[in-house]
Amino acid sequence: MESPWRVVVPVRLSDAKSRLSTLTAPRRRELVVAMALDVIAAAQACPAVGEVVLVADQEGIDAVRAAAAFTGRLDLDAGEGLNAAILAGAADASGPVAALLADVPCATPQSLELALAACINDAVIVSDAEGIGTTLLAARQVDDFHPHFGVRSRAAHVAAGAREVRDPSPGALAGLRRDVDSEVDLWDARRLGLGAFTGAFIDRT
Repeated sequence: MESPWRVVVPVRLSDAKSRLSTLTAPRRRELVVAMALDVIAAAQACPAVGEVVLVADQEGIDAVRAAAAFTGRLDLDAGEGLNAAILAGAADASGPVAALLADVPCATPQSLELALAACINDAVIVSDAEGIGTTLLAARQVDDFHPHFGVRSRAAHVAAGAREVRDPSPGALAGLRRDVDSEVDLWDARRLGLGAFTGAFIDRT
């Protein structure tokens, strides 16, 4: 029987989505929390996942706790950057580990399971909808887990040896690829199908 996955989800509210300029800063933070809760829900419901670790600043931890929708581990972000936060959440993993960004509100347990199943020996990534960034990095061993999230992260991950996961059928990973950084991204996410928390946020907007 394969070991269950640990999925690390990093969240920072202190610099939340400034490109969503039509929303006030408090509303942007509310959206970030809603998207994170949808990502967490997808990971917790994925049969391949055994543990979800949320690495967040204190504001993010408090917001997720207040939602009472998370049963995994909460780690305080030390403030040393996104990749350092992900590595901290993965550091003591004894089995396969993945990093799933918190701004993919269309992610589903099924799409996550498909992506993780593609990770057999080498590390793998799921690129974002534009093919420039990365939404998921997964490795069977923590020693092969090398996050390079940031500007042009897809190229950085591939250069570090990660293999890109291809959709097993057309659009199978579309929701997992749709990160939300702008108004256009949010519109496209609505087209694909938002998770319950982000959908509820949109209904209130």
